[in-house]
Amino acid sequence: MPLTGQSSSEFAPRRLALPGGRTLTIRPSSRADTDALRQMYASLDDDDLYRRFFQAHLPTAETIGRILNADERGGMGLVAVLEGLDGTVRIIGETSYELLPDGGAELGITVAPGSRGWLGPYLLDALIEAARARNITNLQADILVENRRMLALMRARGYATMNHFEGPSIVRVVIGTLGSTPPWPGTHRAARVLVETPGGRWHGEAAARAAGFDVLICSGPPTHRHCPALAGQPCPLASAADIVVDAVSPDTSAGRALLDAHRRFHVGVPVCVEFPPGVTTTGGQSELGPNSDDTAVVALLQRLTLPSGPP
Repeated sequence: MPLTGQSSSEFAPRRLALPGGRTLTIRPSSRADTDALRQMYASLDDDDLYRRFFQAHLPTAETIGRILNADERGGMGLVAVLEGLDGTVRIIGETSYELLPDGGAELGITVAPGSRGWLGPYLLDALIEAARARNITNLQADILVENRRMLALMRARGYATMNHFEGPSIVRVVIGTLGSTPPWPGTHRAARVLVETPGGRWHGEAAARAAGFDVLICSGPPTHRHCPALAGQPCPLASAADIVVDAVSPDTSAGRALLDAHRRFHVGVPVCVEFPPGVTTTGGQSELGPNSDDTAVVALLQRLTLPSGPP
């Protein structure tokens, strides 16, 4: 089958020599890749399909068409094509992004069995490069919490959590295309709350969103290995926030270093310290104790941002 389809995209194909005389090419996708992509999806088991499409059956022709023709809607689609020494050619991976109303883009990625562990990072880097060339500063993805491989792939690029959804355990994350920390996605229509908490989950998330706040969660040090504040630079997320909730224990060296970095680099951004169980609070007005309920959380956020609460 032909795998030589062309695209109007400006992305320059990447070629990589592999052991055994094989060649890997990353290039824009096109309609000519339909049959080859369908064959790759057929090599996935039900769990793989569910993690990629949130349903345990093969994608429809319409879905495959949207993935391959993302460029027709201003997005981008790339395929990883493997050519063997015997001349056999097949697709072993695909990734694409679709533009979002907030100025970012939503990505998806699939890697065939047998090519995992090395192809995913290479393919994602190519997509990030293509997005950056088009002045897209953030890429977002909905990921099942059980999809550890995908979460690890995004974590290596310093993701922040945008939302946790009800029903299936799905988390929406965002990565940046310009550095190891993403910029704040979307427009500044609501008060922005950056939460730094180990594990990427915060008990006050749902209540804060219901009260009208825009919440973004960073896992903080030491989980976020690329923390710019601890590297001596302003953090783009903290700099654009209206308030920072610091739930990294101030009783640790990392917690103390993070608070000091906020004082130096993010002057004017209020920092609320949330103390974990077993650590004594000082009684300050910008503190949350380990047993603070959602009402107390929202009240403090409102007091530290706008007198009448978020717009």
